[in-house]
Amino acid sequence: MKRVFILGWFSYPRGNATANYVQYLAKALQEEGFCVTVMSALNPEFKLSDGDVIGGITVRNIRWESKFSYIRRLMNGRLFPFVLAGKIAELRLTSDDILIAPTSLPAISTLFRLKKKYKFKTIGYPLEWFGVEQYKTPREAKKGEVQFQLNANHDLLFPISYHIRNQFPKTPALVLPIMADVTEFPFVPKKMDVCRFILPANGMMKDALPEMLHGLALLTKEELSRLEFHFTGVTENQIKSILNGFEYEKIKNSVILHDWMKYENLISLYQNMHFLLLARDTNQMTLSNFPSKVPEVMTYGVVPVVSRVGDYTKYYLKDGVNSVVFEGCDANSCAKAIRRAMSFSEEEYIEISSKARECVERQFDYHNWTKKIKQAIESMYSENE
Repeated sequence: MKRVFILGWFSYPRGNATANYVQYLAKALQEEGFCVTVMSALNPEFKLSDGDVIGGITVRNIRWESKFSYIRRLMNGRLFPFVLAGKIAELRLTSDDILIAPTSLPAISTLFRLKKKYKFKTIGYPLEWFGVEQYKTPREAKKGEVQFQLNANHDLLFPISYHIRNQFPKTPALVLPIMADVTEFPFVPKKMDVCRFILPANGMMKDALPEMLHGLALLTKEELSRLEFHFTGVTENQIKSILNGFEYEKIKNSVILHDWMKYENLISLYQNMHFLLLARDTNQMTLSNFPSKVPEVMTYGVVPVVSRVGDYTKYYLKDGVNSVVFEGCDANSCAKAIRRAMSFSEEEYIEISSKARECVERQFDYHNWTKKIKQAIESMYSENE
C-alpha cells in the first residue's frame, strides 16, 4: 500500500476552502487503497492531536505550537524549512512514497531538495494563479510568479483549472476541480415561502461584492420584500462602506448577516437557501480559480446564479438547466440575474434545483474521480519503467 502525504498551510479539517479540497482528495485516495496522511495546521474546533485519525485519515501537525508568540512566529516563519525537514525525516520516505504539496507552501525549495535525497514523488495542486494586480508591490508579484512556476518541478499536477493546466504543457497533469461528498450531510427539500439568496464571502477578494450589493439595491422595494439575502464573512460596516446611505436603508431589511459558524451550522444554512449569487470579473485570478462554494452549495440543491467566467461555467453549469449564468458582473447584470432567479415558479425551481444536485452527484462527488486519480498516479511510475 503506497503512502501519500498531503501537505499544506491550511487548517484541517474544515478550516477553509483548501482544507475542504484536501479532505475530498484524501477520501478519493483512501478509496483506492492509499494510506493517506494530511500534514497541516490542525483546526482547533475538532480538538485533534498530532497523529490522530479522523475519517480514516491520519493528521500530522506541522504548525509549531508555543505559548510564546515570538517563538511561534520564528518557527512557523523563518525557521519553518528546518521544521518541515525534521517532519519529513521522521517519515522515513522511500521512492514508493508520494508527497502532495502546493508551491505556495513555505519552504517548497526545501521539499524539492529532500525529494532528490529520498527519491519520493511529488504532486502539486495549484489552486490559484494571481495576477500582478493582486500583489501589493511589483517585487511581491515577481516572487509570486517565480513560486508559481515551480509547479513544473513536480512529477504530476492536479491543477484546479484548465487555465492553470495550460501553463505547464510539459508536466503530466489531471485537472481536478473542487470535489464534494453528497453522502456527508442529508439533502433537505426546500420551502418557497421566501426567496433566499446566499453569498459565502470567504475569499471575497475574488468576488465582485460591490457590484452584487449595488445590484441588490437596484431592486424595487416590492422585490426586496420577497427575498432574503444572507451573507457569511461580511460585516455591516463593510456593506455600509460600499453603499451610500439611501441604498443601505433600502436593502437593510432584506439582508441577514451571519457571524462565523461551525461547519454543521453552515450546512444547515445551505439547506434552507435557494440561490447562490456569485459575480466575478474576468481576469487571470478568476479564470484560474474554481470557487469551492459552487459545488458545495449545489450539494444541497442551491442553484448558482453566477457570471460567466472560469471552468465551472464552461464545463459544468448549464444556464436554465442547473443554474442561472449571466454575462458581465456590473450592478445592472447582477440585478437582472436576481430578478430572473426570482421569476421561477415553484415547479421550475424544484426542477432546476434537482438538476443542480444531480450535477454534483455525477461530476463533483469524489467517488467519480477516484479511478482517474489512481491512474494518474500510477502513470508516474510506469513512465519510469
